[in-house]
Amino acid sequence: MDNGPAKFVRLNDGRRIAYQELGCPQSDSPLRSIIALHGLMSSRFGGMPGVREAVLVEYGVRLIAIDRPGYGQSDPHPSQTFRSACKDIVAVADALHLGKRFWLHGYSMGGAFCWAAARYIPERVQGIAMWCPVGNLWWKGITKEERKEMLSYYSTMDMILTFLCKLSPFLFIKWYSRLSCAFMDPAVDLTAGLSEADKKCMLQPGSAELMYRDRYESVKKNKGFGMAKDFELMNKGWDFEIAEVGEMFKRKIHIWQGEEDKLVSVSLQRWIQKQLPGTVKLHELHGEGHISLFVSTNLDHLTLQALFGSGKQGSSSPLSETFLASYPANFLSSNGRQ
Repeated sequence: MDNGPAKFVRLNDGRRIAYQELGCPQSDSPLRSIIALHGLMSSRFGGMPGVREAVLVEYGVRLIAIDRPGYGQSDPHPSQTFRSACKDIVAVADALHLGKRFWLHGYSMGGAFCWAAARYIPERVQGIAMWCPVGNLWWKGITKEERKEMLSYYSTMDMILTFLCKLSPFLFIKWYSRLSCAFMDPAVDLTAGLSEADKKCMLQPGSAELMYRDRYESVKKNKGFGMAKDFELMNKGWDFEIAEVGEMFKRKIHIWQGEEDKLVSVSLQRWIQKQLPGTVKLHELHGEGHISLFVSTNLDHLTLQALFGSGKQGSSSPLSETFLASYPANFLSSNGRQ
């Protein structure tokens, strides 16, 4: 992994998208290219959390993990939409010579942009893998009873925030996000609202510190602008229906979802699979949550195997050899708040 400064792609409108590369370099003629899209309050360092360099090399993968607009070192995009985000993805792919088609990986909120890509740029996407991706709880076809069940997985605070963001102007959302960033502190309990499986993972040495550092990297430059945009888009910015994804995207979409996830509902994924039975393959992980699904399992191998159908089955590795090792070696010591 590159431990140096972020690399950048400059877009036609002058904005810069920061990224880092893992796996097979372009000079080694990689067989496949994946663009990884991180989740809420994360960065390029958490684009595909837990992935091991050796696994990427084994499958001949060049992984490009970006800072989505307004996160990390990437410039914000005040008028960002799901459609415009897809144009940014294409621009990055073309600038880095990823080929006519590439694969996408989305974790949590990053999954929303994978859904958008399947809708708006299907001709450029060869396949998609998502880990506990968010979706639109107000997509057509979701009944009141189904929505109630999906929301039942949320904490009371998350439900309040969802409805506030749905009803509030962007200025309020931006203010809330800046306030959240101001209260970031290593001493804050990061396990609130998590499943028991996730809480156990967070108790492992170094994991809470690593999550804090990743969050700090995500907001230190843009003061939470990317998070504010995510809140806005997630709650009132969906500009397509799930049925449109099925009409436009004819390749396979793999979803891994922990059954005990308290941040993203497994009920949502089951509903999506019913809407797109020929497109979506749902892999439910019993007993796993939002974090433990990649910490406690061999998910990097399973994901690449599902996408590419080749490569040796790896052995499960503990947190110290996967999740922590997927970040730069000096990340914990050099990226903290000054």
